[in-house]
Amino acid sequence: MTDRVSLPKGVRSLCVTVGFERFAYYGLQSILALYLAEMLSDGRDPASIWLLDGLSRLTGAKGVALASVVVGSFVSLAAIAPVIGALLADRLIGQHRAVTVGGLLMTSGHGLLVVDAALLPALGAIALGSGLFKGPAAARLSGLYQARDSERVEGFRLFYIAVNLGGLLAPLVIGTAAERIDWHAGFALACAAMLAGLLVYWSHFAGSTVAEPQMERAPDPSTLPATSNILTIGVLGISVAMICVTNFQIANAYLLWADTGFVLSLGQWIFPASWMIAADGVLSLFALGATRIFWARHERRHGSTRPATKAALGAVFAVAGAACIVLAAGIHGRSDVPVYWGLAFQLLNSLGLANILPAVMAMFGQSSARGFAATAMAGFYLSLFAASLVSTALASQFSTLSILVFWSAHALCAVFGASGLIIIWYRSRLERAPK
Repeated sequence: MTDRVSLPKGVRSLCVTVGFERFAYYGLQSILALYLAEMLSDGRDPASIWLLDGLSRLTGAKGVALASVVVGSFVSLAAIAPVIGALLADRLIGQHRAVTVGGLLMTSGHGLLVVDAALLPALGAIALGSGLFKGPAAARLSGLYQARDSERVEGFRLFYIAVNLGGLLAPLVIGTAAERIDWHAGFALACAAMLAGLLVYWSHFAGSTVAEPQMERAPDPSTLPATSNILTIGVLGISVAMICVTNFQIANAYLLWADTGFVLSLGQWIFPASWMIAADGVLSLFALGATRIFWARHERRHGSTRPATKAALGAVFAVAGAACIVLAAGIHGRSDVPVYWGLAFQLLNSLGLANILPAVMAMFGQSSARGFAATAMAGFYLSLFAASLVSTALASQFSTLSILVFWSAHALCAVFGASGLIIIWYRSRLERAPK
């Protein structure tokens, strides 16, 4: 009951807006690798797509490998762009204008995708628009809470429920339309969803103040939470990067593996490979709900739980998920993989991230003065950028490495990242221990 009445005004509208934006983004992500793999494996001349031939010569990649490079490059740009967007939002244009301009860029990019030749510029517009949108939108949500409000974590949990609702519905709607009707039908639906998200945002925030504080005096260091320590933030960022490497592969090499090597059937009916992304949305929603119930009951009995504790528990689940996919690769190789292996991996991975990401975003959000909220949140997205770079580098080797070695490398990244989160949790316990 308290969760409903304690939501600050504007949280729901922001979450709906982000849900539409993620619906468009995940819809594109669920079909992009499949679209490119089909187009490039059919002998399509890369020169017919602006800039693609140059990317092929630069990387030496062709066919399916080139498709993985394009997808990975797009995801990497989308991950680093929030750092640029955050700096612009905090120092020049404000969070409101950043969200608006970013949304317009993404809408334009999704619309451009209906023109095959404009693929790379369209992806660039979507990625850069996402950079202007994501960090400031998250910072606006964080700013709706008081500085030390413990409910901020729950606000971000609702934020991630909206994100994963988009992730669930997008492949079912956009992915199915693209695979069963036409790829461009999927791109058009993504464009419409992005426009709908902008309309929801404007309906609530267009009349609100847009003159946000650009520069605030930094607070007394003694008043900041322990996560403001530079070393801790550095370890946190690296840990999140490493533990998210496998998750970034879901829409890239993992999806290609599922398309060609998984047994994707219900009885005699073979379902679209993009539905694996929808399954990830379902499992993520389940994980967020189950996590919310677990921590609510735990905190009623034992009091407030620090975000570091939640992140450390999530790290255990994430490593278990990576181990699951390694077992699948070791037992079945590249073909005839029962789909339950993939679903088990996605469930464990989702349980891990349901604990890790809201907690980590809350820790980053608390680590700065309010006037630098978007910049602080950019540290979180910078970690995701690092994860996407590692994931892209690994994806380029998907066709050349053995499948067992390929996924074992991901598992090692997860173990490394989990170790850092556990160290941060242990340090937080020492800080709370009686002196």
